[in-house]
Amino acid sequence: MNNVNGHMKIAGIRTRWVQSQLLRYGLLSIALAAPLALFGAIPAVIGGILSLAVQLWWHQPWRLQEEEVARYLDQTFPELEDSAALLLKPAAGRNLLETLQTEKISPVLDNLQLPGKFYRPLRQAALVALFMVTFTIGWHMLNNYLAKLPVRANNAPGATARPEKVLPGIKSVQITLQPPAYMRRSPHTQSAFNITTPDSSLVKWEIHTNKEVQELALLFNDSTRLTLQPDAAHTTWTAIRTVRKSGFYQVSMNGSLSELYQLQLLPDQLPVIRITNPKPLTTIEFGQSTKVNVQAALTDDYGIRDTRIALTITSGSGEAVRFKDQELSFDNSFSAQLPQYQVSKTLDLSAMGLKPGDELYFHIRVTDTRRQENRSDVYIITLPDTAQLFSMESMVTGVAFKPEYFRSQRQIILDAEQLLREKDSIGTAKFNSRSNDLGTDQKLLRLRYGKFLGEESESNVGDPRVAAEEGHDDHDHGHDHHGKEEQGAVEPKDFGNAAKVLDEFTDKHDNAEDATFFDPEIKKQLKATLTEMWKSELQLRLYKPQEALPFAYKALRLLKDLQQQSRVYVAKTGVKTTPLKPEKRLTGEQDKIQPRQQKETVAYQDQLLNVRQALAVLDAMKAGDTSGHAAVLGEAQQLLATQAAATPAVYLPALEAMRRIQMQKGTEKDIRTAQQGLQKMLKAPPLQPQRTPAPVAPSLPQHYFHNLKTGTP
Repeated sequence: MNNVNGHMKIAGIRTRWVQSQLLRYGLLSIALAAPLALFGAIPAVIGGILSLAVQLWWHQPWRLQEEEVARYLDQTFPELEDSAALLLKPAAGRNLLETLQTEKISPVLDNLQLPGKFYRPLRQAALVALFMVTFTIGWHMLNNYLAKLPVRANNAPGATARPEKVLPGIKSVQITLQPPAYMRRSPHTQSAFNITTPDSSLVKWEIHTNKEVQELALLFNDSTRLTLQPDAAHTTWTAIRTVRKSGFYQVSMNGSLSELYQLQLLPDQLPVIRITNPKPLTTIEFGQSTKVNVQAALTDDYGIRDTRIALTITSGSGEAVRFKDQELSFDNSFSAQLPQYQVSKTLDLSAMGLKPGDELYFHIRVTDTRRQENRSDVYIITLPDTAQLFSMESMVTGVAFKPEYFRSQRQIILDAEQLLREKDSIGTAKFNSRSNDLGTDQKLLRLRYGKFLGEESESNVGDPRVAAEEGHDDHDHGHDHHGKEEQGAVEPKDFGNAAKVLDEFTDKHDNAEDATFFDPEIKKQLKATLTEMWKSELQLRLYKPQEALPFAYKALRLLKDLQQQSRVYVAKTGVKTTPLKPEKRLTGEQDKIQPRQQKETVAYQDQLLNVRQALAVLDAMKAGDTSGHAAVLGEAQQLLATQAAATPAVYLPALEAMRRIQMQKGTEKDIRTAQQGLQKMLKAPPLQPQRTPAPVAPSLPQHYFHNLKTGTP
């Protein structure tokens, strides 16, 4: 092969490379456009064209150079000896060695076959496109198949689609279902007797007969009868009724009865309320904003008509408590009556008249388009009374729990408020100095309480240049110290050190986690108190006493709660009763006192017994035993009729099968259908209160009262 043919060979490989890339991008575009075909031909075409355009713009396969093809051949075929690029040079521009090399590799290039991996990207794109096209076709066929299936009524479990049987002489039926006006839905027409419609819908029956009929009526399960009115030819019969109860009905034509048809009503659900803000119990500390944003998500199946927030303000205490009710509307407009709303309302507690010590109770009431009302849980917002925190009354009624510490915390608050009042009259330097001194006092108080949790470090107490992080380091000093000891205990050089061994297994009361002064609940609250003190100290050290007050007040309230937990309070009473004689105590006769016994007939157990007996009879009928069990099957039919009136979509086939069995017209399929309906009624029985059996041996209290009664020592 001459040099010109070698150059043409490389150009041909480049052409095939570009064509395979273009075909690959086309197949990938088809794979992307295939799922879009489920939404229509236009989205699929637009999506495929855009995908192909983006791929061509990004990759630009036509810009492939012959030199890149030559490099690919050199890397793929070692027999070319990295000389494929020489074939692209003009013959006049080659030297003697290059000419000899091109003559050597020309036969190799003539017999060259591209490897399979050259077409691997093209094969992968073809497989992806084939999979997506197959998946789209299968999905489309499945949707068409499911669309042809009858829809189950109300998604009831166990509801099976079955063909309807109509009376001979009925040509066709047309039933118009008009939902209630508040649903704002258009009427729906069907050509089947089985009805599934929203509650309180207006139903119009229009039955066409192929012969003249004398009488045509509908018989409902509640024993009501609806007579249809004929036209002049007595071949078209109509009737209208508003249905408000699920059940079943039959068509009566000249005395002949049809099979049972279901009348399933879809109830209108109550609105659902989900309050996202605030929390069920919210406490607004002193200094915090008294504006509370109430946010809630409201949903309903057909639409929301109106929403209100009901408020109850309680003030006072004891017998002087007062209540004030009011109702507010949200900022949203409900004129569109949409099924979903995100509502919000900002409550300004100060504008509503709430003072420290008052509480606000509120709940949300929602009314849907059917005027059904639902209400949320009650949420509570509390404004603590700061005056009670400064009261000394509770400290003289019992044993005080470190009362001087409470007075110190109150003094810090009073000094901070006094400093804020004098802010304009003193200089900035003095203001910052006094704020830092208050931070030092807060730190000393925090360290005093820290002793109860094992924190004993008081370093750098009065340094005004201490940063806010220093307090945090001191707060965690006990933890760091203990951690260092643990690290030192594992060193190999201390393996035989007795002091280290004892230190490992000795309880350290100076560790906050090992301190055992209090029970876990008090310790948890005391830690929370220290946290609030540290936050207060942080703001005081930053010369922000206004921001420190909320934390100081909360710390004082937590300390007051600890104080109340440290003693038992017994209320005084002004009533004096006649003292009982000790010899008469516990000497009354109790022989005539009998425990109350209430006898009830458990109908549920009888129902289960009837169902089990009917199942046994049906099993015997499968085996060929058709002896008289009419009474058992009759009771089972009554039970099925009761269940079918409530949920006809589930129990109506079983009721019809049981009726045919009663009339000696049942088949083996009817027996199975009746058994399935009866088995659905066998639910777990409800738990009943049971008497605990008396112990075999008398207990210690029984011995005690027996000895008191008989006088036996």
